[in-house]
Amino acid sequence: MKFLLPLFLFVSTQAISGTYDGAWYFIKGEYTLKSGEIIKADNQTVVAIKTVKGDKFALTNMREGVFNGYLAGEFKTERDTYSEIITAGSSDEHQGKTFTFKGWLETSKVDGVESIYWHHQGMVNGVLETEVWRKIKP
Repeated sequence: MKFLLPLFLFVSTQAISGTYDGAWYFIKGEYTLKSGEIIKADNQTVVAIKTVKGDKFALTNMREGVFNGYLAGEFKTERDTYSEIITAGSSDEHQGKTFTFKGWLETSKVDGVESIYWHHQGMVNGVLETEVWRKIKP
């Protein structure tokens, strides 16, 4: 899947103060390991949905058609960052940890259709995560 950035007719960026409430669909990610190796993923291999409601969030994903796990917990925002405090999940690896990201929302209009994209970057267990999510319209 090609990312349609060059086709955007209208783009605006919102600070973290914009609302993250809603359901979000994973578009793509880049993961930089401590060794410097970069692993890329997109929604052809990873299907993930993240939901946020007030100060709570939940995430579930599948990799190549196989359930990969879930995370849930508290969601806190402050200026241009947000934090996910993990209180539940299918793996002990993230339990009880807090991950803080620089995040921002981008509203784009492509061929007359408006979409909201959530960009974030931050460290998760020593891996630099850079991801893009698209808001699912009700």
